[in-house]
Order: sequence, then structure tokens, then C-alpha cells
Amino acid sequence: MSLSRSMSRVSLSTALAAALALAGCGAAGTDTPGSGGNSASGGSSQNGSGGSASGGASSGGTTGSGGKTSSGGSTASGGVTSSGGTTSSGGSTGSGGETSSGGATSSGGTSGGGGRAAGGGRTGAGGGTTSGSGGAGGGQTGAAGAGMGATRGAAGSSGGTPGKSAGCGKMPTIASSMYNNGNPIAITVGGKARRYILSVPTGYDNTKPYKLVIAWHQLDGNDKQMYSQNYYWLKDIAEVASSVIFVAPNGEKNGTPCTGNSVAESGCGWPDSSGAQIALADAVVAQVEESFCIDTTRIFAEGWSYGGSMSYRTACSRGTGATPFGVRAVAIYNGASSLSIGNCKPAVPTAMYLSHGTNDTVLSYDGGIQMAQTYAKLNGCSTFSPAKASGNHICSMAMGCMAGLPVEFCSYVGPHTGDPPKEGGSRWQPAEVWKFFSQF
Repeated sequence: MSLSRSMSRVSLSTALAAALALAGCGAAGTDTPGSGGNSASGGSSQNGSGGSASGGASSGGTTGSGGKTSSGGSTASGGVTSSGGTTSSGGSTGSGGETSSGGATSSGGTSGGGGRAAGGGRTGAGGGTTSGSGGAGGGQTGAAGAGMGATRGAAGSSGGTPGKSAGCGKMPTIASSMYNNGNPIAITVGGKARRYILSVPTGYDNTKPYKLVIAWHQLDGNDKQMYSQNYYWLKDIAEVASSVIFVAPNGEKNGTPCTGNSVAESGCGWPDSSGAQIALADAVVAQVEESFCIDTTRIFAEGWSYGGSMSYRTACSRGTGATPFGVRAVAIYNGASSLSIGNCKPAVPTAMYLSHGTNDTVLSYDGGIQMAQTYAKLNGCSTFSPAKASGNHICSMAMGCMAGLPVEFCSYVGPHTGDPPKEGGSRWQPAEVWKFFSQF
């Protein structure tokens, strides 16, 4: 499936710059929405990549930046308010790292169990193929008790003991009519009516802790688009569909929550200079953890473009071991560090997967490399210089990282897109991302 493109590179840059300026975000990066993307055979739509395209959209495609936006669309009825309230993402620490005030108390994280040896055959930082080295050891032990300084347990590499959320062993408090159907769930955060979409595996078992993935949409996208695309096609993998709970928060436009009821919404993104989007993530995670059995040591985030920037912000503000929740790892597709970062300065080591197209004219390829290098340094890795693709995609693993904190960068020949060119007729990125996430 190829992504159609609706705007010229110049008009795309102008559109995002204007959107970010109105939202109070000083970044100069740009994004590119889908415009009438072709529908997948299974019904999932795609984001468009940069550049221009002529002609109408095929049926079932996503509405792009020029597409019709539902004005004043309402969120789904019967939405529930987060029982834990919202968490302020208030002041910054002396090092510039953001701290949460009034955050949830730690439930006393569990120690990670024994690690698993890394898989072999990935390209090393120096470009040579390296075999998998020793497995990651046990994870960080959570500090019990309340307080801002408490940390959640961070599971080690595969085999770590899962953390169990409040929803384990009880019936969900979110009604079954409110998820697995693409309808938004209403939630109040910071006095604003926000929303998100929730997908829970068929045959959900409340005694089994499930991984949780937060999917951040791109500029001009929305929660409904994430649902229609199976969360960047990650849920297309059978193992993922049976073991992962997904949430897709919905963005803001000019400081106002997006409310469109179509698939995608013009101008909807993630300006987060004030921490409003991190507060949304806090509230959504708290509500889902209260209702469902979540492995609190295995929460992940992913996103493309503006959504990739929001994933980077999530790693910065809610890195591994943070409260009220911490991500075990994030995946960033053709992202940029500056769009959603606000006043947060990366300081907490967190596992990170990144991919970037070598022909991206919207958000620079070198910017993607720089994000990987920032976290490679934080994670104690050796100097990281990922290989650049010239044919099929190539993935490079940083060497010498601290146990359980890998950094991987996948390069591919292609434009600014959340759905890289297929290889052998199939998507390759979802499998790479799941391979990265499932090692924990």
C-alpha cells in the first residue's frame, strides 16, 4: 500500500510552521498528512508522505489536511473521567528534566528477572554485522511508598517479573461498549474535554498482565486514524493482537482539543510546551490501568512525524522507572526532537527504536540520527553512527549500552512516511518494532 501525498513540500512546511506558531510551539519542523490515502485490503488507511499528488482519493482512504474536517464533532457518549484525576506536569528539575507534581504513588516496582541474550545478526554501530551479546540483566527495583521521588519497577530484558496494575483480577470498569469499535472515550484532563480510543485483545483475561502501547498520531491525523491503521499496523501481527492493549490519544489544534469525527483532522497535533499532552497520557494510562490488567513495567509509545516527536517527549518526561508511569521503550518513525519537547531535557536512560527515510524532505534524516545518538549516550552506549540504507532497509544497534537499554536505528530509502516502502510485497517495520519491544 502506498501513501498518497496531498501538498507540496513548501506548502507542507508552511502549514506546520503556522500550526506550531499558533499552538505556542517554537519548533520549525514540518509534518505531512495523508490526503486520500489508498485503503488497505483489510480496510486500514494510511498516512501520506511528503510531496504532491493529483487525483481523487480512493474509497476508504484517509482524509488528509485538505480533507473535510468534522466541525464541532462530539466525543462518544458515556465517556468516563479518570478516577485518579489529572497529573500536573509542573516544574523542571535543575537539570532541566521535567518532574510531575501530585503524581501517583509507586506501587513498589518489581525487580526484573533474568535477561535473554540479544538476537544476532543486527548491524553494529560501526557498520559490521555483530552477533548478539549477553542478555540484559534484571531491571531496576521500584521504590515502595508514596512521593514524587518514587520509581516504578523497570523490568529487565525478556523474562522480567511483570508489574500488575489495579485492574488485575477484577472486572473492567470501562464498559465493553466503549472499546474495540473505534469510538472515542471521553476523559477530562486539566479542565478540558479530551478523548482517546482503546483496543483490548479478544478473550481478555483479567489475571494476565498485558503490555500497553500508546500510539501518537501525526499532524492532521487523529485517534480514529490510529484505530483504522491498527496503530501503525503493529496490531496486524497476531502475537501483538493477543497480548497488547492499545490506546490512541487525540491531539489539539491551537490549544483546543480536536473533536472531529472523520478519520484524520486538519491541524490536529501535539504542541506540548505546557505539558498538556503528557498530562493527557498520565490520565489515559491511569484510567486504563484501573480498569484492565496492565503490566506496569512494559508500557510503550510509538508515533510518526509529530507523533514521533510526542514519543520522544514521552521518553523524556516519562522515561523508564518514572511516575506516575514510565515507558519501557519508545518507537519513533521519521520524527524530530523539537516539535513537542517543551522544556524537557532528556536525562533518563530509556530504550529507543528509531527509523527514518533517507529522502525525507520534511523532517531531516540527520535529525533522526541525532535523536538516536542522544539516547545512545544516555544509555551508556559506544559512539553510534548508524549505517545508511542504499537498497533494502538496514537496522543498526548501538554497541556497549547498559543492560536492558538498547538503541536501534533503521534506515530506509524513502520519503517522509509512517509506512515505509514495502520489501518483498510486505511491510517490514511492524515486525522490526515488535522484535524490539518484545525483548523486554
